[in-house]
Amino acid sequence: MPRAIARVLLFPLAMAALLVGIYTAAMHAPTPHHLKIAVAGPPAQTDPLTSSLRRTLGDAYDISTVTTSKEARQLVAHRTVAAAYVPAPAPADRSAGTASRTFAQPPHPDGPVLYVASAAGATRVGMAALPFQNAAVHQRQFLQVRDLVPLSTDDTSDTSTMYAAIGLTLAGYLSAVMLSTVFGTGLTRRRTVAALAAFGAVAALAVWLITGPILGAVHGPAPAILVTGWLTVMAVGLATVFLSRFCGRMTALPAVGIFMFLGMPASGAALPIETMPAPIRALHDLLPLTSTSGSLRQIMYFDSDGIARYWLTLALWALAGLALTLAYDALKGRRVSRRNETAAVPRQTAEPALSR
Repeated sequence: MPRAIARVLLFPLAMAALLVGIYTAAMHAPTPHHLKIAVAGPPAQTDPLTSSLRRTLGDAYDISTVTTSKEARQLVAHRTVAAAYVPAPAPADRSAGTASRTFAQPPHPDGPVLYVASAAGATRVGMAALPFQNAAVHQRQFLQVRDLVPLSTDDTSDTSTMYAAIGLTLAGYLSAVMLSTVFGTGLTRRRTVAALAAFGAVAALAVWLITGPILGAVHGPAPAILVTGWLTVMAVGLATVFLSRFCGRMTALPAVGIFMFLGMPASGAALPIETMPAPIRALHDLLPLTSTSGSLRQIMYFDSDGIARYWLTLALWALAGLALTLAYDALKGRRVSRRNETAAVPRQTAEPALSR
């Protein structure tokens, strides 16, 4: 009995260890790694500042230069850089976007302008702005921060899309785990896929209703949100079905480890991906949670620009999970068939000894 109890409790111990180990290793000391920022203006004006920043900041920031403030705004609005600094702005540059609600500013600011897009990630913007805030303080200037794509007043914490993505990911792997645990091999592949497809539609609708019409936290075209939700459940669900072929009742452990414990820091939804360790950054474009949270952010703030690549990633996860499951089942079926055929062949009996 003690051994049986120990085996049962090994599962929650492993879950706790994975959560604490991965989250702490990835997010306990966020430090920028090549966070992209820009400086705008004539080379004679920007080169000395850029050289000084590069010497001071090292590899923490990647600093590029453009010649006009219009180019700087385009880089920020298209999320090519996290922030763009204009040391000598024209009067019109001070009215672009809206006054940032995050950074304290004087009533009648003058001096340099910093363009940001808080909808691309509030924490990322804060880190990108820090070098320019320090430069303005050092030069005794007022820094005016202009937000080109501000957060919604219903999402001031910048967490609504993250929690919606977590909920959809949870629905994906938990539904597959439950189907595998409760029905086992009694549920055919066709019925499993059909059940996940139907459940995915219901889960996507539920998440949209809660975060949108009921709470008003996530905005955007309902069809795009529903497609994102359904693709997420199918991607994570079918991948988990494949894992269940190897892990059985322990499927929840690798599923949670991959899609949540690794997926959360790798998505950049909680902290900027530029602050993650190299192994986590390498997973950024691969895991489904990145595509789900990225899709929802694009829908809510950026008119669904570039959403196709996120949907393609989710669709590839779903197709890969299904294809690998079919291949595994086919190979296993052949092995069982050969084993049965071998067992059915009667063993050759030894010839009777010659009578003397």
